[in-house]
Amino acid sequence: MSTVPKPVSQTEFQPSELGFGAGALSGTYDKIESHWPVEACREALQSGINVFDTSPYYGQSEFILGDALDTLKGEFPRSSYYIQTKIGRYGVHPRDFDYRGKRVRESVAESMRRLKTDYLDVVLCHDVEFVDFEDVVGPEGALEALFQLKKEGVIKYVGCSGYPLPVLLKIAEHQQAKGNPLDCILSYCHYTLQNTSLADYTPKFHAAGVRYVANASPLGMALFRNAGPPDWHPAHAELRAAAAKCASVAKENGIDIAELASIFSFTGRDTFNLNCTYIGLENKEDVQKAIATWKRVKARQQQLEQPSDIERKVVEEINALLAPYKNYSWESPSPRELAA
Repeated sequence: MSTVPKPVSQTEFQPSELGFGAGALSGTYDKIESHWPVEACREALQSGINVFDTSPYYGQSEFILGDALDTLKGEFPRSSYYIQTKIGRYGVHPRDFDYRGKRVRESVAESMRRLKTDYLDVVLCHDVEFVDFEDVVGPEGALEALFQLKKEGVIKYVGCSGYPLPVLLKIAEHQQAKGNPLDCILSYCHYTLQNTSLADYTPKFHAAGVRYVANASPLGMALFRNAGPPDWHPAHAELRAAAAKCASVAKENGIDIAELASIFSFTGRDTFNLNCTYIGLENKEDVQKAIATWKRVKARQQQLEQPSDIERKVVEEINALLAPYKNYSWESPSPRELAA
């Protein structure tokens, strides 16, 4: 990854292998200090990360990211990175979704104001499994509005995000049959130590005309970190307990479970042509850790470094602990989200 700011391609989406998950800047997982966002964004851009993912749903994320990037515009002009945001989800429950074309246009305009930009590189329909299929693909629905905005030059790439892979594939195949295929798919928590389903689905997405496939939440929405996931995490108690045991096994052997989880997920580019992995980053140190882990993955692929015997043993133990839950996907929407 280069340290020299240069314009990203304006004719093709060429995201860095590692993407900045700016939802973390909203304080969803931890309290954010006021100086962190600018420092994190600067460190990311200096390290070669060239794409930021956010959403109106992620609390103050769009405002915080927009302010940080605006502060850095003298060092890193808008042409040196991509911004990806979303439409449609504005709260926890299904009633907080609005996929109507008119609202989509308003949402894109609001996001541009918050992000202090006059165009958006990628806009995704957020969490498509919460709404009716026709709300996504039908007349006067979300995708129709987004593709019109693409024609108008307001946004460059259109896509969908969500958790259940079959739902994403159904939309992708429908759009291909209409002759208007999706540009992008953003999946999350489906290429982790516990669930690798995205590797099986990516060829299907490409066959449906999708050009770019990305993975988010390589730590399984904080499932694989020493502090454990937040209380609202949708995984069942057994998987949460197994993940906690994985973290303990790693720690007992002097290894950080989050680093192991990241190492695994960052292999996606070479394993199944994954375009980008988004990881939540809160501060400069998070960025440095993520970049160091990514570089370690590259060194291993080039045979410049090998995992230690202890790491291999820990990975074996973790795989055994997670085996009963391999490729298990939790419910989405979750019961909590469906509650009135």
